[in-house]
Amino acid sequence: MAGIEIITIGDELVEGRLVDTNATTLSERLLVEGLTVARHTSVGDDRQEIVAGLREAAGRRRVVLVSGGLGPTSDDITAECAAEAFGVSLVRSPEALAHVQQFFASRGREMSPNNEKQADLPAGAVILPNPRGTAVGFRLSTDGCELYFMPGVPRELIAMFEEEVLPDLRTFLVGAPRRVAQLKVFGLGESDVARKLEGFDGELPGDARLTVQYRATFPEIHVRLVLEGVDDHRAEELLEALSAEAQGRLSKSVFATGGTRVETSFPDQVVAELRSAGLRVAAIDGATGGVLGRLVSKTQDSADVFLGGIAAPYPRILGSVIGVATESVDIDEEGIGDLAQQMAAAVRDRFRADLGVAVLGAPAPEVRPFEGSLTVAVATRTDRALRQYNFPIEGDRFRVLAAYVALGQVRRAIRSAALRESQ
Repeated sequence: MAGIEIITIGDELVEGRLVDTNATTLSERLLVEGLTVARHTSVGDDRQEIVAGLREAAGRRRVVLVSGGLGPTSDDITAECAAEAFGVSLVRSPEALAHVQQFFASRGREMSPNNEKQADLPAGAVILPNPRGTAVGFRLSTDGCELYFMPGVPRELIAMFEEEVLPDLRTFLVGAPRRVAQLKVFGLGESDVARKLEGFDGELPGDARLTVQYRATFPEIHVRLVLEGVDDHRAEELLEALSAEAQGRLSKSVFATGGTRVETSFPDQVVAELRSAGLRVAAIDGATGGVLGRLVSKTQDSADVFLGGIAAPYPRILGSVIGVATESVDIDEEGIGDLAQQMAAAVRDRFRADLGVAVLGAPAPEVRPFEGSLTVAVATRTDRALRQYNFPIEGDRFRVLAAYVALGQVRRAIRSAALRESQ
């Protein structure tokens, strides 16, 4: 069966104690190479499960990539299971043993006796060198399938894949490179994004094939356009046109674009736009529990544009800190809006910023209508803007979404300022 299969081994993966980044990294690298990954499988440190998993994968694939279980401890049994799965003996490899011994000697460390088991490999296996760790990898050929066994340590696995495995794959697999464009969206739900992109690809030339993939990473939506069946020059032009069409349909909701991997998050983009506009912002936070400040602060060089903020759960406390009288204010829908505008202006002046943003509200204790209210006000030197929402969702999601909405209003203010300057 076509496609490459990836098996990652370890109790920590199936128990959820560790995120499986190895499968993700290998898949992304193979995608660039134009090689298709058909399946990911994670297996715990269980002999029967590993043996069965290896046999099944080898029976349906031309190539299987395996990571994990090559260490010196009792739960590292991948080599033993590989030998059992394919009916060969486990033998001590002088080359692998010399590697382990040299690894410790070069670092002035004494090798523990249990490290010797890392030299026990299935008979007929071809060693894959690992200068970065004690565990060599190995390649095993069986019944039309090539299996590559690599360490679970990510830096060792990535290096071994790039230096040993991938060059070998290129000798017998011919990739069909795919071009990928990615768009990141905030402000539309996944179904709204899909609806706006219905049929946008139109008529594709020749054998060209376009796949539109959606991924919801709350509260962002990531869209991938995967183009196949077109030669390099035409593919670049066609994908660029398709990406532009998608951006046009999604309009201002698109905040970042790029190729296979786009690292920019929505907070990253807002910070970049603040820096580009030469504007600085301060915040008063009565809704996100500090999430707003944390999202902005972890963005590189955010200190240039984020001057600080004040966070507390109650409007009256925030008012006393920022110098806005709240005693006579009715904390209802109308009163909270006026209070938010006053606070946005006050925090702007207190921090001597160009923009002040105030976020007031609270998540719903239960998901009911009319709970989960949010009020966001932004004050510049010349304008004030106010938006009110209702998000009846659980607390953690409410706080993240409230922070994103506040940043969205800051972004709107930045663009309004830029528009005024251009007129």
